[in-house]
Amino acid sequence: MLGPFASKPLMRRAAWLVVSLPWLAGLAWMAEAAWFLTDDAFISFRYVRNLLEGHGLVFNRGERVEGYSNFLWVLELAALWGTFGIRPEHAAPWLSVAFTAGTIGVMGWWVARLPAIRQRGLVAWMALGFVCSSATFAVWTSGGGLETRQFTFFVVLAVACATLADGRRALLLAASASLAAAALTRPEGPLLAACCFAWHAVQRRAETGRWPVAEAAVLATPCVLVVAAHYLFRYGYYGEWLPNTYYAKHIRPWYEMGWRYFASAALETGLYLLLPLATAALAAAWRRRRGLAYALPLFCVVAHMAYVARVGGDHFEYRPLDFYWPLLAVPAAEGIVLCSLALLRLAKRLLAFKNPAVAATGGVPVGALALFAVALFYANAMQAALLFEGAKVDERIHALHLALDDDNADTLLAAPGMATLNAAAAHLRRQLIQHSIAARNAEHREFAAVRLLIWQPYEGMQRGTIPDDAVAAMSTIGISAFYLPDLTVVDTFGLTDAAVARHPVTTPNRLRVMAHDRRPPPGYLALRGVNFDVYPARREDLPLWDDGRYAVAVGDGWWMPFHAADHQWAVDRFGDRLLTYADPLDPRGNALLHGGRRYVGDRFLLRFRRGTSNWQLSGHVMNHAEHYFDQQRIVGAIGQDFLTSYHPAARDTTTGRAVSPVFTGAADELLSFRIAGGDGDAVGVRLLVDGEQATVWRGTQSERFRRIDHPLAEVAGRPLRLELFDLDTGGWGHIMLDEVLILRPQRTGP
Repeated sequence: MLGPFASKPLMRRAAWLVVSLPWLAGLAWMAEAAWFLTDDAFISFRYVRNLLEGHGLVFNRGERVEGYSNFLWVLELAALWGTFGIRPEHAAPWLSVAFTAGTIGVMGWWVARLPAIRQRGLVAWMALGFVCSSATFAVWTSGGGLETRQFTFFVVLAVACATLADGRRALLLAASASLAAAALTRPEGPLLAACCFAWHAVQRRAETGRWPVAEAAVLATPCVLVVAAHYLFRYGYYGEWLPNTYYAKHIRPWYEMGWRYFASAALETGLYLLLPLATAALAAAWRRRRGLAYALPLFCVVAHMAYVARVGGDHFEYRPLDFYWPLLAVPAAEGIVLCSLALLRLAKRLLAFKNPAVAATGGVPVGALALFAVALFYANAMQAALLFEGAKVDERIHALHLALDDDNADTLLAAPGMATLNAAAAHLRRQLIQHSIAARNAEHREFAAVRLLIWQPYEGMQRGTIPDDAVAAMSTIGISAFYLPDLTVVDTFGLTDAAVARHPVTTPNRLRVMAHDRRPPPGYLALRGVNFDVYPARREDLPLWDDGRYAVAVGDGWWMPFHAADHQWAVDRFGDRLLTYADPLDPRGNALLHGGRRYVGDRFLLRFRRGTSNWQLSGHVMNHAEHYFDQQRIVGAIGQDFLTSYHPAARDTTTGRAVSPVFTGAADELLSFRIAGGDGDAVGVRLLVDGEQATVWRGTQSERFRRIDHPLAEVAGRPLRLELFDLDTGGWGHIMLDEVLILRPQRTGP
């Protein structure tokens, strides 16, 4: 391949680096397109913060629950933040980039020293091409803030050291240390360590005819001691031998989804090509008695596949499989060389060539390059296309439904067999995503980007703003909990809560959702004292977050909207800091900001403690205490009751209306109410002035109440009515109304 430089090692290496630069540039290009943070990473970041602030490795202060599974990663991020001031959300992606560079370097070192490789330079170049062209490898280059690429680095380093050791103590110790680091990084580490120990014993037995007791002790002892020490620490600190995440996620074997996960991965990432090619290289080495070096990466991959298949895959897009590509790339590349030579020999016999017609460049068969090009295309093209389709953030595509078709990948799908492969992969993706398995990188990126936008402002909030006895229940606990470090958070999926993680799950596998099956036991949230529901930060010049019953200033022009289970508790804990609050009992217990001005309640037009306040009801509008069967969860109501046109049996098919008594308002007063339900032309709430419609408001096809604030200056002194109307019998043909009151500006001074 490098012809003129064959006798000049330095020039040959320089030329190899030059021809490899396009691979590295391609990886950088895809990694930039895939760069992201994920909400889950912020769970570990909260542990980092609490550790640095002296509260220990805990999610909630005073609660020892191991809701992370990346011990070494947490310690590294804590060291970077504590020593250099680099926050984990900034350090984690670049730390993954560093481990990516390390992984590629270890691959180069490994292939340079493996014995008996034919066309070593070509094999190294093709192996680098397989890895750098892999879209899934590019996705985890930034890692989403997770420890994925660090684990890959230590696994690849351990395999390289073990296969090159040949009894050398230094390399055996390096392999052992790498396996220990991998075990401290991810829970699968001990499984792969066991694979390395077993492979080493069998390989040395085959070479020397005896079991390598002394070498095995050098390889295993450091790793076993470190891992045992970590298990003892876990049991002593958390009272459990396994991390809490194991109990939260492991329900029962889920092979039916695990095999779909691997089938999808095989089609998208080319595992169906890499594994056979790597096996061919192992078989050739075995026949020529050149050792079992390639058996170790294959052994690790197959054992790990069995583990992942049992748990049903993973919530993330092929994240657990990240170390497969660098481990399989080298034997797969050599497998291509061997296959090309076999094809040439076959052609020579069939065509009776005296001199094989081998087109060559510097002695490298063009056949190998041709096979490599085909394998590279079918291994990586589909997922690369999906990656760049997901990178089109300006189009705001819904990443759950990423698909390749004639509109966005006509050239790709024109390749022989690619349309069939794409159709099969798309079918598997649809099945997986129904169970929240293999969610695309783009989905996590967009979700985290939105949550960072709305929760990150709390980082500037003065510590101590949230009362010590405030307890919230959340189902998404990463970004929101990290930026609210003083808040006690009960994880309703159980990752960071021991009781929820152990509550039995009876949901059949066909209805399960990956890592989201657990729920709090009955009465548990009340037992934990859940009394606080916080919402994303809002600017003072924007309307209050629709769900917030209360809000307090958190500095720099931001509000913190929240609900509190007890009105008096909120008043006692926040006092004069309350900017807005809602009291269903007393109109004067309601306050809000509108247009930069503070308003306080003057009188109710509709409340439900004593009926419907003389409103005229007709049809099927009724006073309603809780959501009906088949209705979605209702959020944001004040108190238990509200007006609704949703029927307990007929659902959206009924109609009706509710009209308020006549009222008037002053020029400086404000009409405020909460609305939810459908958004069709035939449903809504309207303000009638002299009996004529002046303004109309509708729902947003949601059972989440939002607050409407309407100044009365333009209709001051005129007879007014508020009317709920529902003439729609189709889907979302209902409307709900709550907490209607008139507010006046708060007077200041004497």
